[in-house]
Amino acid sequence: MTSFEGLCEILARDYQLAPENLAPDTALKSLEIDSLGVIELIFAIEDRFNVVADDADTDSAKDFESLGDVAAYIDRLIARRDSPAVALPETTDDPTPR
Repeated sequence: MTSFEGLCEILARDYQLAPENLAPDTALKSLEIDSLGVIELIFAIEDRFNVVADDADTDSAKDFESLGDVAAYIDRLIARRDSPAVALPETTDDPTPR
């Protein structure tokens, strides 16, 4: 299942929208999804895709214009979730110079 297909499932379930009427170029405004609706959608995306959106991600949501934008956002969250953790350099609490 693609991120767009998962998004369509969310929209059908939570917004009672017909999946056959949804396309990547469908404008959020045409679906009457306002800024609060986008925030609610992000919570549903987090649950559905097992991802975590941080404040920067939530701030970028204001730039969503189409369902394709939201699907690309989901893809970025999934990529971040699946990427290997960046190892931080080891530190020591010992202040003695070596």
